[in-house]
Amino acid sequence: MERFVVWDRELKTICAEFYPEALENQNTHYPFGKLENDGIWEIELSQELKRTSVGHLFRSELIARSIRGGLKQEIYDECQKEKKIYHQLAALLLERFFLPEQHEQLRHFLGLSARSSDGKGTSATATLGCRNHAMNTQQVNNVAETAAQETPHQNPFVAYLNSLHNIGASGANALAESQALNQYFAELYEPFPVVADVIQTLRGPTDRVVVLTGHAGDGKSTVALDALKQLRGLPANQPLQKALKEREHIDDARISGRGIDVIKDMSELSGDQRLEWLRLAFGEPGSWLIVSNTGPLLNSLRVFAEEREALDGIESRILKALNLPYVDGELESHTLSVFPKDLVIINMTRLDNVTLGARILGRMVRHPGWGACESCAIREACPLILNRDAVAHNGAATEERVRLVYQRLTAYEQRLTLRQMVAHLAFSLTGGMSCQAAQESVGTSTAKGAERGTAGLESILFSETFFGYRMGQYCPDARNLRAVELLRRQVFGGPIGADFAGQLGRGQGSLWAELPPALNHLSRYWAGRAGESVGVRWRFAQRRMLYLFGLSRVNQSASAQVFLGSFLQSPRLRDYDRWTQESRLSLHIIEQKRLRDACLRVLLEIFSGFSAGQFSAQHSRLYLTLRRPDRAVVQPTQLVMGTLDFDQFELGYDSCRRVPQLVFPQGNLRLDLTLPLLDFIELRHCGELGSELSQIHLAQLEWFGAELLKFASQYANDAEIHILRATIDGQVEMSRYFIDEAAQRLEIYQ
Repeated sequence: MERFVVWDRELKTICAEFYPEALENQNTHYPFGKLENDGIWEIELSQELKRTSVGHLFRSELIARSIRGGLKQEIYDECQKEKKIYHQLAALLLERFFLPEQHEQLRHFLGLSARSSDGKGTSATATLGCRNHAMNTQQVNNVAETAAQETPHQNPFVAYLNSLHNIGASGANALAESQALNQYFAELYEPFPVVADVIQTLRGPTDRVVVLTGHAGDGKSTVALDALKQLRGLPANQPLQKALKEREHIDDARISGRGIDVIKDMSELSGDQRLEWLRLAFGEPGSWLIVSNTGPLLNSLRVFAEEREALDGIESRILKALNLPYVDGELESHTLSVFPKDLVIINMTRLDNVTLGARILGRMVRHPGWGACESCAIREACPLILNRDAVAHNGAATEERVRLVYQRLTAYEQRLTLRQMVAHLAFSLTGGMSCQAAQESVGTSTAKGAERGTAGLESILFSETFFGYRMGQYCPDARNLRAVELLRRQVFGGPIGADFAGQLGRGQGSLWAELPPALNHLSRYWAGRAGESVGVRWRFAQRRMLYLFGLSRVNQSASAQVFLGSFLQSPRLRDYDRWTQESRLSLHIIEQKRLRDACLRVLLEIFSGFSAGQFSAQHSRLYLTLRRPDRAVVQPTQLVMGTLDFDQFELGYDSCRRVPQLVFPQGNLRLDLTLPLLDFIELRHCGELGSELSQIHLAQLEWFGAELLKFASQYANDAEIHILRATIDGQVEMSRYFIDEAAQRLEIYQ
């Protein structure tokens, strides 16, 4: 191990020779700390050191405390015994991360032999030497041949997937700044729909400052990277050759006639530095693209506005812009014309990332990086390949079911960032298993053929790791994944119905579903275990397997729909997701009327306290009653303050905010039918009295009722009194009274 200051000096020496632009950032403490995530590097006093929110160490502390780091002792000892490992590592690093024309210079600079006897350049797996220990060509060929025999097959793409989550690897490649330089990222990246609008705005006829803001992990830096590549005409499927500087200038004179500047992340800077960039952005010619978390952005814009002494209420205007949803091609509502240049604020949190996140699963499964597995000796039985093939077999079906789960979390106010989704999907696909672990699992199996991979597969099966389990039991390794933490609260996989329960212990566990061929042996094995008296956890695991992998058999679509709907624990989720995808309320007229009436009958319960069943089946009026707000006391008799016909309401859809609505056109009133509210309405309409609604949604309903009452009271007859009363048999009846002011008498109207 060696002190950080030594590693710092050595790395800067190399950068000064080959990458002088990298010295501008001077962030050598990033790799020093991140190498620890790879499991081969250690840092003394690691648990005591302070870290940033994204896991970086503090350079000042490393220097002040003379912190040392280096290879783990057992790895260092092995390298000392087998010197060829150094050469193999150097070869791999050169081929994977450096341009071919740089190899010879780097070898020479580091003391590695780079030329064969004929003077021609050789590949990184050929002529390698070590300072003062040069080897001839034959010796190097022998080393390469021995290494090929002794070194197990490794697919770097699997290691890359494991670096995307924080299960063991601690997310070394989770950040956009590392993804920008990674060869695998381009094929994995799913373009954001907002990128085209950002580029069009930056290249528009007037100078503008575009700000991408939101939570950490929402994809701000990734959008900025994509925009930067397109503005510079760089290939979208190629990584950058060097890390982004704090400020990147783009000479776009040929197209837009101006320069464009990109600030990669203003959140990492001090308040004074952020303020200085804002002054330059609004003061210098050209358009700017700035990335910043929301808190630092608000503070800096407020201070900048105070300097101008004429922008009262700027914070409220910015907050209003931050709350606006993004609609493709429409950025005018996101524009504030209060500074020397128009300010366009795009809040990435308001983008629909559910569809985007689910599509990334397809890209992970179809990624060309899996091609490296074709030459592996255990390809047929590899648990990682079996898991990947099972997901790939169902294609869009598994992707859709993943999207439904993410849609449910988002609709129930448990939104995941895109980074959290990527980490979750990467872990779900590999289970944290490395190529070496997969080979050890297959090597110790006594089975034949592809069945050698069953033991390893069941420990990383996608349907289990996705929900945070391994073989039916809670997976403690996954506790740091935000998605798993949220999914675990729902306990997906519980009993659904007697018919389905009886099938779990037979065949492949279901009569309605067909499973991918890669799961044939495992599904039969789990079905046998599920039939045991203590097979509860296996039955839970089977249901999760059927949800993510099961495809409906012929003539079994009705059973499939019942199973999928019950599994999701949200009766309206699939409808809600379909409307979101189509951006409209895709229901026939009769279906719309039924849904409208169901909504209004549940509102009748909320506003009156009587259940809908206490009214006649043909009842079609909404009563607004004088009911106690605490709902703590049963009120068998209530005063009606307003009455509205069901036919005065209709259903609509807000395509901007992607939510269905109950509309009262006469009063221009709209009630958002969010998924929790739709599920509540569906369950109550079906007679499930135990369902509850959160206070935030109850408050929303109370607001809607109050606004309806304002409208209804305009047409109320002060001389007429309506009373709702529950009879002894529970039925609700209406009694009407009239006040005869002349006779000072209350008359009953029959």
